[in-house]
Amino acid sequence: MNKFVGLDVLRFALAVYLMVFHSIHQYPQYVTLPFVELANLGGFATSSFFILSGFILAHVYFGRSVELRGGTREFFVKRLSNLYPVHLIALVLVLLVSAAGTRGYQQFAIMSLDDAEHYVTLGPTETAINFVLNLFLLQVWNPLYGSVNPPSWSLATLFFFYLAFPFFAPRLLKARNKHRLLLILWVLYLVPPVFATLMHWYGPAAVGIVTRNPVLRLPEFLGGIVLYGLFREGHLTAIHRSGMKLAAALLVFAGSFAAAAWFESHGSINTRYLVHNGALMPAELLLVAVFAGLSVPSRFAALSTRLGNSALSLFAIHVPIFLVMMKVLKLLSIGKSPLWCASHFSECVAASKEVIPSMATYPLYLIGTVIAAVYFQERLVAPLRDWIRGRFLRARTRAPAAEPGSV
Repeated sequence: MNKFVGLDVLRFALAVYLMVFHSIHQYPQYVTLPFVELANLGGFATSSFFILSGFILAHVYFGRSVELRGGTREFFVKRLSNLYPVHLIALVLVLLVSAAGTRGYQQFAIMSLDDAEHYVTLGPTETAINFVLNLFLLQVWNPLYGSVNPPSWSLATLFFFYLAFPFFAPRLLKARNKHRLLLILWVLYLVPPVFATLMHWYGPAAVGIVTRNPVLRLPEFLGGIVLYGLFREGHLTAIHRSGMKLAAALLVFAGSFAAAAWFESHGSINTRYLVHNGALMPAELLLVAVFAGLSVPSRFAALSTRLGNSALSLFAIHVPIFLVMMKVLKLLSIGKSPLWCASHFSECVAASKEVIPSMATYPLYLIGTVIAAVYFQERLVAPLRDWIRGRFLRARTRAPAAEPGSV
């Protein structure tokens, strides 16, 4: 079975990009960095993950076949055992970090296109409902509030995609004119953001529905499945056999990415929905197609797969690690001893709020979080995943090396 080591490289790179997107904007100095606009497209990385997920799952569970390998039950057990432990552990970590800070459990993020993200305080009943939704990866069905662990909204969307996969995948892979099908999926994906823009729906509920609703994001995942269908039928080989075509594909992607980054950073509010949802989909499909045929030297293949398998863990735990690092750096910068801070906690926290964090340690955060994610995946998530599979599957089978750890 093709291991698609190139896709391991891509999913790791996308996870690192999202880590930078979620963290670098917390430093006031980031505005002075050259080409910082290129770090503003978090939606690109998430969308590419969704496309990549459809592609890899179609490969792992169908390959050249027309039947779902192992059956529906085995598919759900394997997918949920890979997704839910990461989500649950990351959620606990975020709650522990929040308990040591000043933001209460009743505060939830709310966002609109014409205003910066801010927090609102909910009542006990609504707070409990939102925590239950977050616990069971259902928070994306309440469009008003952000997730307790911000990146986990995409895990909730993946959860929905997994439920849809056994129904859609065999039908899409059997479709004859897959190029036309990709065009139809793209148009369907563009309809909600275009309509919301025309109606000037920029409030929290509209933003939550357009940008995070799993049904509206489904065309990306389905597009990845169709793209794999084109790959297994040999329609994408021409890109990799010609250096000119490969260079042209990368140039199209780079141009699309740069234009989207400019519009996201400097364009009007009327372009934001499209940049986040839909405008980049052809470029994202092209990116996955290019990396699907990428040849990685054998001496780097094992490391690439290892990093790729840690991508989901990196995506899930980088926020709590960053929050801890920022709190520690701020506390160390106020010039008080840890013992004094322990006995004057509120005063320490108040003083630390005035500290402007330095970016000098930022590279250490990036490297340290990658290392932590690899060991988190291999020493905690993977054994737990294998235990769940052994518990709920009659014949415990060892997952192939190419099975996605991030999708």
